[in-house]
Order: sequence, then structure tokens, then C-alpha cells
Amino acid sequence: MFQSNKTISSLSSILGPELKIDGNINVNGDLLIYGEVNGSILCKGTINSAKGSVVKGNIHAKNATVNGKIEGDLDVELKATLGKGSHLEGNLQASIITIEEGARFDGMCHMVKNKQTQTNTKNQNIHDANLKSSHETAK
Repeated sequence: MFQSNKTISSLSSILGPELKIDGNINVNGDLLIYGEVNGSILCKGTINSAKGSVVKGNIHAKNATVNGKIEGDLDVELKATLGKGSHLEGNLQASIITIEEGARFDGMCHMVKNKQTQTNTKNQNIHDANLKSSHETAK
């Protein structure tokens, strides 16, 4: 309906500015929030919160761009961006973190390696060990 070139599981869901939800939300695709959510959000795609939006609960997503207010923890697998008008009152965990000038952040920040980064690092370490071993054998 919104994006016909995407599969059904990744279609965007939109919470309009007049919408207030009291309860938890589970989304298989992306989520765009203009309204208010009183509950936790689990999103397998990307969450975008617009200016003026409010989330009172924890958020777990693959990616997140915040321009509204979040009162809860933000746990992101890949990239989290706090826009210039955003306000996060809670802890932030992500692999890549961008905090724009003017964003408000009250909490602890923790950067984690995502699975792809861990795999690349492990492969690089194996490659380096093999090179070192072959160098020592050549001597």
C-alpha cells in the first residue's frame, strides 16, 4: 500500500499525530511514530520518531532515528541517531551512535559490536594469525 516494491513483512507502519497507544507494540517491518506510545516497542526494522512524538517505554529495534522524546531505554542492533530536537531519558545501546548538536540525552551510553562486525573481526584475527604463522615458518 505505502511501498509496493517492498515485501509485506517490511512495509512501514505509521502512527499518526492524533494516535495514542497504551500498550506494547511489536512490528515486523519499519515504524514511523508521530503520536504517543505508552508501552515498549519491539521493531525488527527501523524506528523513526518524528518531532513532537512521545514514547514512554523501552524500544528495541534494528535501527532508530529519534527526533521526538523517549522516556525509556533505547536498544538498537545497528545504528541509533539522536536528532537535534530529540530528548532521550534512558540508556542507549547500539553499534553505531550519532548524537546531533542540540539533542538531549540523559542516561548511560554503551556501544556494542554487532554480529557482522564480530564476524569480520574474528576473520581478520584468524587471517593475521595465519600470516604470523607462515612468517615464522619461512624463517
